[in-house]
Amino acid sequence: MQANLNAQSQTKAYLSGDMAMKIAQKAYEEAQKSNHHVTVTVVDASGQTLAVLRDDRAGVHTLRASYKKAYTANSQKRETAEIAKGVKEGKIPEDIRNLDENILIMDGGVPIFIGKEVVGGIGVGGAHGSEDVRIAKAGLSVLNQ
Repeated sequence: MQANLNAQSQTKAYLSGDMAMKIAQKAYEEAQKSNHHVTVTVVDASGQTLAVLRDDRAGVHTLRASYKKAYTANSQKRETAEIAKGVKEGKIPEDIRNLDENILIMDGGVPIFIGKEVVGGIGVGGAHGSEDVRIAKAGLSVLNQ
């Protein structure tokens, strides 16, 4: 008997470049409303950059920081603020910082979910930690539209 492989295949959720740009744009607009000069980076499930928007007054460090926050949130499948809190409280080993050169344990990275699947991450750098988080989450609001 021959198995029908097509019946077993499932459609895997993914983050398109178009959706990544919409997420980044929404986050960038939210930062502008609050007069924060930030860089917003969105990565896909493999950690590759899909979208970057940088305010011309954002600090030089924000480009790399926003990427690393997005990468970390995607890689660890949780917010970087949760990881930072876990490290501070001793619930997550500090060695997590050494897993990969792109890991950054600072507030501002949020995983992107489609359903229950992490399909990428968004990172914001340039505002204070809680503001970076708020701006990133504002970007994700386009997923609900």
